[in-house]
Amino acid sequence: MMLAGDGDVRPYDYVMKADDDTYIRLDALAETLRRAPREDMYYGVGLPFMDSQSPPFMLGMGYLVLSWDLVQWIATSDMVRSQVKGVEDVTTGNWLNKGNKAKNRVNIYPRMYDYKSAQPKDFLNDTIGVHQLKEGISWAHTLEHFNAIHFDPSSRAQQPLPS
Repeated sequence: MMLAGDGDVRPYDYVMKADDDTYIRLDALAETLRRAPREDMYYGVGLPFMDSQSPPFMLGMGYLVLSWDLVQWIATSDMVRSQVKGVEDVTTGNWLNKGNKAKNRVNIYPRMYDYKSAQPKDFLNDTIGVHQLKEGISWAHTLEHFNAIHFDPSSRAQQPLPS
């Protein structure tokens, strides 16, 4: 657990929301978060893409890493409770904007993007996430490209099943 000020216990530095059709390269994500602020921080692929300093909201693919203090604010804010309808990524950005929160915005564009094809040119070396993996074959292409489907030869899964 991380300690926050005034004796409060902060169980996490960040919380992330990602779609179930998004492959997240956790090592790349962790590396960028090591350098990110741990308070008042909103992280993702911001729209518009070119507004790297203060995008109004982060896209829903894996749009959302929030620092723990923002998670707590969302959980307890009367303004948030009164404005719960809408698309979650835009709504979250609206909450933060209206609440004058998320002064630290980290836009990781273009390191998270939609799947295009199995061609190596369609994957970036410094990828954090690939979105729109709607079919098994797109997952297979992505996992193969990032060498995420290797097996340890000593693994029991590789041993023949007993007869």
